[in-house]
Amino acid sequence: WRELPEMNEARYAHCVVELECKIYAIGGHGNGNTFLDSVERYTTSNGWEIVDPLITPRCCAGVVTLNGKIYVMGGSNKNRLKSVECYTPDSNTWASCADMTNYHSKPAVAAYHGHIYVVGDYWHQNCRNVERYDPLRNTWSKICSLDGGWCGISCASLDKKLWTIGGRGGSENETRVAVYDEETDRWVQKSSLPKGFIYSCFVVPVSLLTSK
Repeated sequence: WRELPEMNEARYAHCVVELECKIYAIGGHGNGNTFLDSVERYTTSNGWEIVDPLITPRCCAGVVTLNGKIYVMGGSNKNRLKSVECYTPDSNTWASCADMTNYHSKPAVAAYHGHIYVVGDYWHQNCRNVERYDPLRNTWSKICSLDGGWCGISCASLDKKLWTIGGRGGSENETRVAVYDEETDRWVQKSSLPKGFIYSCFVVPVSLLTSK
């Protein structure tokens, strides 16, 4: 690890995403437990620079990139949020999209087959909910709920499949893994993890995991 330049504004419970070799830090909590609308972008040439702020300040939101844009959804400020925003880098502007059908705080989010999938919620009463966004129609639709009720789940698109991994049910971390079958609209259970975990899941090239 090596230290990089500090951000312009201290933040936590924010979103971080990469688009076109640039890192974006979006929203979150600021000093004094304020809710932030500020957005910063990092490049190796310019360091951190402020870009257009969110329309609605929020923390604990979901984020994903699709078709060269950044989508931020849900989270909370003083209230839980269904609202969704889309950032276009070329114009440096945020635009409102259709609201989600449910509230999602700290959701798992992934882009898959040209759609955005939002999975689960921090709160157990909504943690089985899954919905899908069509960016061409600007519409959300509910799809098959998860089999179990657990929060802090991870989601990723890999090998032309949508995966849900881990999470937390009750007082224990989950080892469950499932793949979404789009044709039958159901979740198919796969081999479990050797150890349960929550929140973190990334797809990386195999070459990066090979010792040199």
